Amino acid sequence: PGRPLSDLKLVIAGVLHVLKEGGSWRALDVPGVAWETVYGHFRRWAKAGLWDQAMQQMKWHAGKNLGMIDSTHIKVHRDGANPAGGQEQQAMSRTKGGLNTKLHAAVDGRCQPQSLILTAGTEADVLHAPALLESVEGRRVLMDKAYDSDGLRELIASKGMKACIPPRSNRVAPAAYDKALYKKRHCVENFFEKIKRMRRIATRYDKTDVSFMAFVLLGICTLSLRNQF
Repeated sequence: PGRPLSDLKLVIAGVLHVLKEGGSWRALDVPGVAWETVYGHFRRWAKAGLWDQAMQQMKWHAGKNLGMIDSTHIKVHRDGANPAGGQEQQAMSRTKGGLNTKLHAAVDGRCQPQSLILTAGTEADVLHAPALLESVEGRRVLMDKAYDSDGLRELIASKGMKACIPPRSNRVAPAAYDKALYKKRHCVENFFEKIKRMRRIATRYDKTDVSFMAFVLLGICTLSLRNQF
């Protein structure tokens, strides 16, 4: 038999506290439940893909006319800096700003996430755009100039979509783009801003990419349940 429902509620409350406040699992104080119990449940749920399954069940509002792709850097706290097997194996690398990880996202016109990819902080954005595009259903897709490449533009066109990407400054023959439409790209930036209000996402404390992504997905689920997308 599993734990009583009342205990599981306390476990979930503990996980949500860590999500919101960040910090150490050992510092978690949930009356009646040891921190090891809360952490153990979280790790099992993370490995089982529970939060990913929950996100897939979210009932998103219609917002499919546009798609936006971007990424955000997330600094790695020293508590998560030395994972077994090395940093690169857990989607983190050292940049000028220190050790960090990068979260790539595709969102729709209502800032609702469609797909996510976690990589090391030094990974180029354009390399992961094709995988993110698989989840985009809008007819137009907005990205910043980091995604300006002939290959990606051709891929977007092959899917029957129109790219709205400002050209790089070194382009000999820069492509035209809709500047008014491009202003709507703030939606993907708003998505990152919302999830980063949760300290466990704003700073990465987790040694493993599975645990960190579980917090990202859990954060998205909590925002969705509060109708904040």
